[in-house]
Parts: sequence; C-alpha cells; structure tokens
Amino acid sequence: MIYLELFWAFFKIGTFGFGGGMAIIGLIYENIQIFTHINQYQFADIVAISQTTPGPVAVNAATYIGYLSAGIGGSIVATLGVAIPAFLIVCVVAIIMERHKKSDYIMGVINEVKPATVAMVALAAITMSKPAFLTERALGSNIIGSISTWASGVDVIAIIIALLTIIAIGKFKISPIKVMIVMGIAGALLGV
Repeated sequence: MIYLELFWAFFKIGTFGFGGGMAIIGLIYENIQIFTHINQYQFADIVAISQTTPGPVAVNAATYIGYLSAGIGGSIVATLGVAIPAFLIVCVVAIIMERHKKSDYIMGVINEVKPATVAMVALAAITMSKPAFLTERALGSNIIGSISTWASGVDVIAIIIALLTIIAIGKFKISPIKVMIVMGIAGALLGV
C-alpha cells in the first residue's frame, strides 16, 4: 500500500509540478504529508541534499523521501512516479510545439504558464524560509553564542549567508556551484 501511495503522490507532483526544481518544493511538501511525518526542518534538509546532489530536485527528493518511507523499493517507486509524467508530458509537448509552433493559442499557453511558475517559485521560497531563517539551531551559535539568534529565533548568520549568495550569483555572476561549495563550508565551520 505504501508503494502505491508513494507512486501516486509523486505522480501528481510530476504531472502538475510545472516550472521544475524549486518551483515544486511546496507541492512536494504538501503531498508527502500523507505517508511521512517530515517537519519543515527535516524537509529543508532534504531539499538542501537534493540541491547539492546531481540531478533534478524533484527526482532527488523523490528518491530520498521514498527511501525514508519504504526503503529501496520506495525510492524506486517514488522516482518512477515523479519521472514518468514528466517524460510523457515533454514528449507530447514537443510534438505539439513542432506541429503548431506558430499558433497564437500555443504561445498564449506558454505566456500564461510563466506567471504561474513565478508564483510556484515564490511558494517554494516561503516554504523554505522558515526552516532556513527561523531555527532553533542557529549557525554560529556554538562559536559566537546568542549573537546569531535574536528576535524569536531569527538566524542572522543564515540571513547573511543568503544575502551574500544572492550578491555573489546575481551581481558578480559567480558560478552557483562555487558559491554553494563556499557557503556549505562556511555553514559547516559555523555550525561546529
């Protein structure tokens, strides 16, 4: 029964998770609650692991959550659940786009999906912000004490790392991989 629940949950995510990657984080979190008791902090850890491992976030998260829920079989079922609809949808969309690439209707659909995708990415940011910035285990709390945590658990160092990441990637165009490695090392050192 758990295999069917895993497959169905991730099949829905794969089918309706437009925008991919971070855009479907909120959708993943909502759909996994029926068969696992992962809180926002644990989910933030899963997303972080999914981001740092090769492959799409949805596939990595499905594999990890499937394993936590039902072992290796759960990993396989959840991964297939999220991948099959995406594969089929891309095949159908490619055929339609090739046949009707000059259609106003097709271009209208593409233009209207863009704002929905932005909204889904915003939902992912909201879903991930609480465990990233409001936490009981503040970065640097072992090194600099209560300075990094104030105002009901706001993690100042985590906010600084997020801002530095935005500046490094957005303004200075530093490779996200390099920034992720540097910030991961900084987080490891501050988390000691």
